[in-house]
Amino acid sequence: MLNKALIGIISALIFVVLQAVISSVNTKATYEFSTKNNNIAQDTLQLTLNDGHASMLISRKCNTNNYSSHFNGVFLRFQNHYYLLGMEHIDNNNSQLMFSSFFMDSLRSGDAIYISHSPISCQNNYYSDILLGKRVIN
Repeated sequence: MLNKALIGIISALIFVVLQAVISSVNTKATYEFSTKNNNIAQDTLQLTLNDGHASMLISRKCNTNNYSSHFNGVFLRFQNHYYLLGMEHIDNNNSQLMFSSFFMDSLRSGDAIYISHSPISCQNNYYSDILLGKRVIN
């Protein structure tokens, strides 16, 4: 009896992961997100999702501090939830392994919304985890 339950659980997990892989391989889109808050904080994000490969350019300005990075890696897609794994290149000599997750949805108006909990934020509370943008036609 325990073997049948274990086979069912393993089969369900394999099915869910397989569905995520197929969904990510069939995804081809480019998005541009940005936000600006009273000239104190400014964020831009360009996200390209293509056949399971993710590429991201991040630029953040917090008061006088500037942060920019480039991400290359792979992603899994569960409906509107994305999970990224890859290398983040902060500058030419500084790279790190990064795992990130976010929620992204395209609205009927053609706009898109990006919701993430990023560890990179301003020292003050002017940074928002929600970015609005548009899908770029490839």
